[in-house]
Amino acid sequence: MLASVPPRFDPGRRRAVTVALLLASALVSFEFTVVSTAMPTIIGDLAGLPLYAWVFAIYLLTSTVAMPLYGRLADVYGRRKLLLFSIGVFLVGAVACAFSRSMPQLIVARAIQGLGAAGLIPISLTVAADIYAVEERPRVQGLFSAVWGIAGLVGPSLGAFLTVRFGWRSIFAINVPLGIVAFAIVASQMIESRARLPEPIDVAGSLSLACGVTLLLFGVLHAPGGRIASATGHAVLLSSGIAVLFAFAWLQTRRAHPLIPPALFRRWDTASPYVSGMIVGTTIYGVDTFVPLFVQGAKGGTAASAGAVITPVILFSSISAALGASVILRFGFRATARLGGVLVVLGLGGLVAGVATDASVVWMVAACAVIGSGLGLFVLVQVLAVQHAAPEPQWGIATSLVPFFRRFGGSLGVGALGGIFATALSSRLGGSVAAAGRLLAGGRAGASGSSMPPGAPGRPEGVFRAAIQHSLAPVFVVLLGLAVLNLFVASRFPDSKTPRAGGVSTDP
Repeated sequence: MLASVPPRFDPGRRRAVTVALLLASALVSFEFTVVSTAMPTIIGDLAGLPLYAWVFAIYLLTSTVAMPLYGRLADVYGRRKLLLFSIGVFLVGAVACAFSRSMPQLIVARAIQGLGAAGLIPISLTVAADIYAVEERPRVQGLFSAVWGIAGLVGPSLGAFLTVRFGWRSIFAINVPLGIVAFAIVASQMIESRARLPEPIDVAGSLSLACGVTLLLFGVLHAPGGRIASATGHAVLLSSGIAVLFAFAWLQTRRAHPLIPPALFRRWDTASPYVSGMIVGTTIYGVDTFVPLFVQGAKGGTAASAGAVITPVILFSSISAALGASVILRFGFRATARLGGVLVVLGLGGLVAGVATDASVVWMVAACAVIGSGLGLFVLVQVLAVQHAAPEPQWGIATSLVPFFRRFGGSLGVGALGGIFATALSSRLGGSVAAAGRLLAGGRAGASGSSMPPGAPGRPEGVFRAAIQHSLAPVFVVLLGLAVLNLFVASRFPDSKTPRAGGVSTDP
């Protein structure tokens, strides 16, 4: 057990610092939800439809790959410097997006913005652990969840309003005043008392991790823009990524100062939140991707109704995260994780039943509300459990790995689930899969009661919708199976409800 260490920041300034952290979180959360609304307008203005997917893919890639490096740098060089740097990079990327005159320029700007975003969330969560005691952190983390909840509910409407009223460039420009205020508060109020650690940065480990994650993400993102169309190309990307990550793991065990300390994965109380993060990430991305597809493709709903069915996930996730503070303080990390896991299992069970019985959209909305309630607890407890169990000098890297594994696991999981869906749909429709896609794009039943998408004469609309419904069934079954597995992982979370000296858990 480590000896007690002095505060890293002045406790008298923590309110101002908390405001800055919430503003930094708002930069990422609103950017994530606002941009998607304006993308059709951006594509039309910049004539970049073939590169459409890259705008999202490059941001996801850079913001994911850089997270562990930010966490490690924050441990070595201090939180303040890295947070100021990440805010600055994010703002540079936002301004570059606003002034982009072509799709390649916008893609490069989004890559820069993603590199900045990679540091905002993990460092903000780490600083929250630095300035608040363990019994205060659940309520503070609930504030971060509330920011994401508000962004999820308000962001799309805000993006639409700004795009119509001021043009699509305004959705990037609004980040600038928020970022300047956050930068000013951090620079003036977040005065750090610790000197930098006398430890080198693991450059080889950083490069190998970035390379491996990039290869895997490119593989599951199906090479946006159609650059790599063959199955062989995807297999090469995936196998190369796995090989590089194995080399990275081997390298970490032989470094005196590794990028990611292997000790974080040798004990269940620190490793279990990371494993759970990959599963929860798959649940978040999977529900967000495939429930709207069921509503629009199988039930014939509009694009608006397909998007609205996800709203309960966001809303109830924020509510449960806010209420979860008292649950954690009373029952501990493990019991809270189990409760969240049970709710996710029940919700996904509802989705499986809904797909099997062709349930109404109302049923699916209710199931999403239950899932959101469980996810809110899990997202909250993962960060807090890791910060409770990890040594204080490693809080930066330990905290950054939580959102990293959540996003990385979610990307890989949705890629695999997409393959399951595509295979099932092809087996049912054969060469008419493209026609089903046109149906999703707006094909409706005509006067005779049949839809005749090009390339599929005589195939009634109901056949396509039934094929989509039955092809989604194995996707939701897999998600349910992963949720059941997550219950076992939750049983390995640290159980203690009291703080440890230096942040080190003594749980067995």
